Amino acid sequence: MLCAGRNLMEAATAIKKGKWVHAWSPMWLCGAGLADATVGIVGMGRIGQNVMKKILPFQVKEVLYYDIFHPIKPAEEMGAKFVEFETLCKKSDFIVSMCNLTDETKNIFCKKVFDVMKPNAVFVNTSRGGVVNQKDLYEALKKKTIRAAALDVTLPEPLPKDHELLTLPNLIITPHVASSETNVRIKMSDLVAENILLGIEGKDLKTPVAMPK
Repeated sequence: MLCAGRNLMEAATAIKKGKWVHAWSPMWLCGAGLADATVGIVGMGRIGQNVMKKILPFQVKEVLYYDIFHPIKPAEEMGAKFVEFETLCKKSDFIVSMCNLTDETKNIFCKKVFDVMKPNAVFVNTSRGGVVNQKDLYEALKKKTIRAAALDVTLPEPLPKDHELLTLPNLIITPHVASSETNVRIKMSDLVAENILLGIEGKDLKTPVAMPK
């Protein structure tokens, strides 16, 4: 959210490209921060709730959420307000997708949705690439229907180096690295080992997955 909203990626490469020619310029690379912003979270599960916890210290104006399961008490206790999906897209300055990829959410972010977003909206997807119609997102960013976007997931993965999305200056794409911290990888490995041992002992797993019949 911060990188896309504040143009931090462009700022980080400005010196290398020889664009920093004045000590200070009042409006150069000015972007939008989280202070006083309305943030919309689509998919208020454990990850959505953790993201909410992290953005509250930035003094956001309000947090809206949409989820097929609601009300979500922990989120609402932190101040989140449930709204319908279209309302969230219309009112939010930052829209973060953290929903599961299902038949219902496939291509949920499409032209119809980008068209109702604010012109200054920043869209972030850290769920699955399939929830976004990437052609529609490309057009929305190219025509500046929305301000910027940041994707940690795409369709396909890896994204071809000549993909049209990679030509957009107002789009940040990272290679599905949201959990790429050394300590997180260690915790993931420990959890796998613990689940294996619990399974061998015939005990309930810490993180069971329901398999389709």
